[in-house]
Amino acid sequence: MSLPHLASGQIASVLPLGTRLDQTVTQALFKEGPLEVMRLVLKAGKHVPPHAVDGPMTVQCLEGEVRLRVDGAERGLRQGDLLYVGPCVRYDLTADTDASVLVTMVLPAGR
Repeated sequence: MSLPHLASGQIASVLPLGTRLDQTVTQALFKEGPLEVMRLVLKAGKHVPPHAVDGPMTVQCLEGEVRLRVDGAERGLRQGDLLYVGPCVRYDLTADTDASVLVTMVLPAGR
């Protein structure tokens, strides 16, 4: 069952989950027009295969450590780090530790 999206004006915490990370699932916080924000929860070793998003996006590490390969260059993110990925740029992601990241995407109209 999917979790409800935030309503306009509603607050959601994106603080580190800590000991609750094991019981938390990935959640799309909201999608409105071209903007989508989700909290991706990853177990250590989880790999998201290479793909691209049609619009620009950011990945902010909320806790743990993840690696992204962007256009062939590997970047490590730790808590508090933010990475920008341009439109149509291929990337993949691997969790080095249990982690959660905040992904913000701007998608073309109709997606």
